[in-house]
Amino acid sequence: MLGIIFFGIVLVALLCAAMWWDGRRRAALVTPRPEEQPHKPDRPAHVEEIREADEDAFPHDGERLLPYNMHPHSSHSTGKGREERPKHGPNAHSGSFGSGGLGG
Repeated sequence: MLGIIFFGIVLVALLCAAMWWDGRRRAALVTPRPEEQPHKPDRPAHVEEIREADEDAFPHDGERLLPYNMHPHSSHSTGKGREERPKHGPNAHSGSFGSGGLGG
């Protein structure tokens, strides 16, 4: 019991010493003067592209746009049609782990 209390006191003392040391270290840091700060380049480093919105992006008649009404704008395409997608359901057998087979 006495060892645990002694260990706790030592741990708290080490944490306090670490905070005191870090405070002294941070106080010794010199902040750079304004002329030492980096300057903005004369010309832009990148060019921003401004694109006009698609005309059919939003309905104009105030109709609410639902997720299934939106057109897919993804750069990731599987190239599979609806027929080639994996089947899900009680009669779909994938043969993977946990498919309900006997194993072996």
